Amino acid sequence: MLSTVSIGSEPMAVGYSISSAPFNAIHLAVSGNHWSQHIPTPIFPYFVSQTLNPVFPVADQIAESIEIHEHISSHEAYEKALDMLEMVGIPRERGVEYPHQFSGGMKQRVVIAIALACQPQLLIADEPTTALDVTIQAQVLDLIRNLKDQHGTSVIMITHDLGIVAETCDRVAVMYAGRIIETGTLDDVFNYTLHPYTEGLFNSLPNINDRKAELKPIPGLMPDPTNLPEGCAFEPRCEYACEACKQQLPVSTDFTATHQAACLRYAEPGFHIARGKKHE
Repeated sequence: MLSTVSIGSEPMAVGYSISSAPFNAIHLAVSGNHWSQHIPTPIFPYFVSQTLNPVFPVADQIAESIEIHEHISSHEAYEKALDMLEMVGIPRERGVEYPHQFSGGMKQRVVIAIALACQPQLLIADEPTTALDVTIQAQVLDLIRNLKDQHGTSVIMITHDLGIVAETCDRVAVMYAGRIIETGTLDDVFNYTLHPYTEGLFNSLPNINDRKAELKPIPGLMPDPTNLPEGCAFEPRCEYACEACKQQLPVSTDFTATHQAACLRYAEPGFHIARGKKHE
């Protein structure tokens, strides 16, 4: 899994540890001093349709969270819900319509409106472009970027799409078998790649400059998350692995002030992977 972080503003301390928060396949938003559970993660292609209740107009579904969390009247919440629809590019007149009357991209916009309705300090977007064609995907990403800039909301973008990472993120964290194995700025991770798994992700991408070039997939399969090996979880698939990798769990090491990676081989003088430039 590739987990990417995009920072729109400096995250504010709200008295919660993100590492201990209950991430049960939901989008979360930090608003004031509370965690607010807003919408299920679109894990499957059809999940966006199930996020919205088919028997209630979309404006009512946005207004519900506003009324509960901001403790305002139903009328005030409904008017704010219509304002949120306009903010995400949907005419307020369509607030009386039902989810089945909206396209997939417009449903995504409604979901984003629900997530942002209570003006969260942090928005966690887990695969927000799932099941969308490239045109609608671009519109949704532009919307998230614009809202981040306008409202100063910090965004954590979770995705497997390196193109989305390159377009939207400031900082990047790469995960494998449930652990962050490399983190840094976008330039660090893309141009000064350190971890063999990150290198494998980039090597798996098609080369648009050489259409005859063969893809180089990462060999093997992911380990069983309930039975991880004693050492590095990536060792069975890593072309750089040594005997120590089977026995010792690597810890994150600082290579620069902004770039960290967890790989035992860097303890050896002169070791480097094939991809990317070296830090000066």
